[in-house]
Amino acid sequence: MGLPLETLQSALAHHLASLSPLPTPLAASSITSPFYLSQPFTYQKLQSFSTAFRHATHLKYRSLVKTGETRTKVQTLLGRSMQTVISQWLADILKGVQGGHPVLRLASCSGLLLGVEDLRIGQKSEKKEGIDVGSARSLVEDETVIALAEVMDTYAHSLNSGVSLPGVEEWEREFEPAGQDILSLVLILASQSLPLVAQYRVKTLPLPILARVLTSTIASSFKYGTFLSSVSASITLSLEHQVHISSTSPLAQTLSSMSSSPLTISIASLSRLTANVLSLLIDEPSSSRTDGGLYTITDTFDTLREMARSIERDWIACSLASSTESDIASESKAVTTSIWTMLKTFLFSTIMLSEAVLSTSVYLPPQSGRPVTPKTLALQVLNTLSHLSFVISQFGGVTTTTQGFEHLKKTFYLALDILAQGDNEPTGAELQAEAWVQQAIFSLNSQRAETAHAQKQQQQHQYSENDSDRASRNTSKPSDASSQQRTRNSLKDHNCANRVLLGVLKTDSEKVKIGSEKAKSLPERTSSEDSSISATFVQRMVPFYAKCLIDNSVDGKLNTPQLRLAFSALVRSASASATSSTGTTDATYALAWYCVQMVLDTIGELSPPATDSSSKGKAKAQVDEEKTADRVHRLHLMLISSVSSLPLPLMLKALNEIRLLILAQPQQIGDGGVIADTSGETQQGKREELLDALFTELLEKTGDREKEAGIQWWYKHRPTLVLALPGGEEKQKILPVGQKENGSPTVGTGEDHQSNPILSRL
Repeated sequence: MGLPLETLQSALAHHLASLSPLPTPLAASSITSPFYLSQPFTYQKLQSFSTAFRHATHLKYRSLVKTGETRTKVQTLLGRSMQTVISQWLADILKGVQGGHPVLRLASCSGLLLGVEDLRIGQKSEKKEGIDVGSARSLVEDETVIALAEVMDTYAHSLNSGVSLPGVEEWEREFEPAGQDILSLVLILASQSLPLVAQYRVKTLPLPILARVLTSTIASSFKYGTFLSSVSASITLSLEHQVHISSTSPLAQTLSSMSSSPLTISIASLSRLTANVLSLLIDEPSSSRTDGGLYTITDTFDTLREMARSIERDWIACSLASSTESDIASESKAVTTSIWTMLKTFLFSTIMLSEAVLSTSVYLPPQSGRPVTPKTLALQVLNTLSHLSFVISQFGGVTTTTQGFEHLKKTFYLALDILAQGDNEPTGAELQAEAWVQQAIFSLNSQRAETAHAQKQQQQHQYSENDSDRASRNTSKPSDASSQQRTRNSLKDHNCANRVLLGVLKTDSEKVKIGSEKAKSLPERTSSEDSSISATFVQRMVPFYAKCLIDNSVDGKLNTPQLRLAFSALVRSASASATSSTGTTDATYALAWYCVQMVLDTIGELSPPATDSSSKGKAKAQVDEEKTADRVHRLHLMLISSVSSLPLPLMLKALNEIRLLILAQPQQIGDGGVIADTSGETQQGKREELLDALFTELLEKTGDREKEAGIQWWYKHRPTLVLALPGGEEKQKILPVGQKENGSPTVGTGEDHQSNPILSRL
């Protein structure tokens, strides 16, 4: 029985560090050892070989430190320095591995480079346990790059020429374990060491071939986007009508094999290396090489997009897409957790690659006739992210105000900025941005239809597997579940479309604001180009989006915080679009007021007239009135949220409209100021919510100039606004100390009243 791999690793590291006089013979013997050369290469064997050389570097340093402690001052002054000794030791090791198998050479050089980096980091730590090996590091980096180039020349030639060479490649593939081909294992080693190599050395590699190999490796780690293809066949319904996925199902077995795969374990380092290689492809002084690099990047992004599309198609076809936590059987939650882990891992890899490329592409000089431009790359990224919107929603989307997934938001808004900038054509930017938004909306509509059809087939398949008497006992449950699934998917579509348009509006308003600030210092032509990028696009989109928000204010669509955030962003963008490319401003801000007027008109149409309480169908009418009243209240809050987004003239005009709406709230004040209407405490709570929202908007969300005017307006009209609250005593409490209801001064008590939750703030 042979020795364990860990024992061989430790023995090799120890003797490499301590063998005298030179480690060269042992290094040569190890790299030509039949044990390590035996086919097929495995992940464990190569990692062990690399780790042995890494540990040997640490052991050599500790041995030199221990020897230095026993040396006299004279020996220290006259002898060789520690840096010289360890540099010579590294050179001797490299001499020993020369001429060996390129895969094992890469493993040994990667281990040495990682060990050298460990010593460099240790030197900068507080304990100063490390050393900078100096020029010896350059030798290790050179050998690492040369070994990787030889491996690519041997095993990746077919990716460049399209023809596979006969010989060792075909013979070795017959013995390769599934998912552990030589090229993938080599890339795992390279992903650990190549980021430590100087960039100018990395550029000497055939980067287009390396990028294709890395892309293929990442794609294979996610089964080319098909790891969810068996999800529909693996899902059944339990007796409690919960989603059940057996641990022996095809989906569970696929996820298990992916989780244990070396590629999945190393996906972070592989993605990091791929991102670096892709960014280097367009960081070339030669325009011809840059164009070739752009083609390679588009191929990579096309691969990611097709994978995302396959994942999305398989996801929406299964019942998990509309299932909540309570809908999943407890014994199946481990499998669903693995699903989400893989989905989020794929999103992380996509974001890492996209962010690196887009961040570099913004520095590309404009060139006419270039077939692939930064705009092309931005469109590919946005299309890929749109297919992964159901995963992005798990992080709060791209418009969340919390910290969330910062790299996701950075990549999304950077792509929108590049898309809005266009290709230096007069009208190209707005047409491209508008075309993408239309494409996103059409995709959502087609996805909604596809989801409904797929889930109908899925439900028929699931319920046909249950025996007939169980189905007959629960005839109402399938239709209820189907209705709930359609409702949830509709909500997801609304939320996704809302996030997309919010991102466009936010980017546009910020760009106009920045452009107006730069206009003071930039030449007139540059300022004109920046401010005219998307004015027409916004003007054409705002009316449509305003109508969409109003239509989605009914129950079951967007919730109140979403409506308020979206309408505020819409009005802000409409106000910003009033500044033309010549620097002139539309004093009427017609587009911004158009949005406000649409909400006012809708509120006027929905305001219920007085009804006869004895009329027929009183119960149904009361329910309808309650739903309408809730919608009107949401519209009131939407309108209030636009106050901070309006310019000062329109803000005061909107405040007066809001004041009339609050005063028009239905109420009946009886004796002693007690409310006598049928809504009672509900109406009181809504009025208080409106006043609190209005005061918060004026105090916390407006600028200095608007805040001053808003607070003056508030104190001017507060005596009448508080009439909307019940009770003469409470009305007096809410007034400023020393002021009556009619606004005339009086002597106040100065007491602090806390009976109403908003009084202390008002």
